[in-house]
Amino acid sequence: MRIPDVSFFDSFIKYDRLRERDLKKYTDQLASGKKILSPSDNTVDTVRSLRLSNIADDLNIYRKNIDIVKSTLETAEGALSSAIDAMQETKVELIRLHNTGVLDYEDAQIVKDFLVSMRDYVIDMANTKVGDSYIFAGVRNQSAPFDASGVYSGATQESKVLISKGVETSNNFSGKDYFGVNEISNKITVVEVIDRVIDIIDSGDLSRLNTETIALTINGQSYGNVKLLEAFDIGLSEIAKHRSKIGSDMNVIDNIYQQHLEIEVNVNELKSKLEDADYAFAISELEKARTAYEALLSSIAQNKDLSLLKFIK
Repeated sequence: MRIPDVSFFDSFIKYDRLRERDLKKYTDQLASGKKILSPSDNTVDTVRSLRLSNIADDLNIYRKNIDIVKSTLETAEGALSSAIDAMQETKVELIRLHNTGVLDYEDAQIVKDFLVSMRDYVIDMANTKVGDSYIFAGVRNQSAPFDASGVYSGATQESKVLISKGVETSNNFSGKDYFGVNEISNKITVVEVIDRVIDIIDSGDLSRLNTETIALTINGQSYGNVKLLEAFDIGLSEIAKHRSKIGSDMNVIDNIYQQHLEIEVNVNELKSKLEDADYAFAISELEKARTAYEALLSSIAQNKDLSLLKFIK
């Protein structure tokens, strides 16, 4: 009586599929360099890898946002620095004018022309753009925040972007705050002072330089009626204070950017451990699978013709 061939066939099919699966698995790992070829290979590691991929994607978005914000911050810092430098030169002339006045009409016109050019320069800096956006207009950044006289028409609300989990920073700025706008006149304070001085020069009564006052309120703080030079110093101090704020923000962003780079390296290393094939292990397992497959074929070949009659003496 022969051992049923169907029994050998079923066994062969069963183990043949197992060995072929192993051969394909390790061959594909070596060919692709990846350990996880489909989610079913390792469900836990697949989920871990997906989480790491999400972290990497978030880091990539954060870094892109930082690049955009950093460019805006650098431009804003440059504009504020230029405005401060111009106003420091203007302050020297204002002090000289207070102390000595002007000698004659021609001298007065020279001083006036200088003040007009400095006033217009500050307004130009306040209307600085990055691309098509005015950076000191708040969220209303598609139109110039300051008109030709230095009056603010931009928004006070600033748009924010994420630069890290739970950390936001401004991508545009309220010119009202950054350029020290007098809330009573809605005009840049240093520009308002310069305009008053120009009016006094035109009047010919320079004694008013020592008596003229401006009702001043900046960023919610009321200073009452202050003299021109004092108002100028307060307005200039506001611009300098916000320039320092931008400098601090840039340092924070640089630190966060460096942290993102370090985290990204760690994430990539962890993903590599989960996903990348271990070539030495894969080669070893491939050889084991080949040996087992060859043994299966040999066993089937040796036993397929067995009969119980051969074991009867």
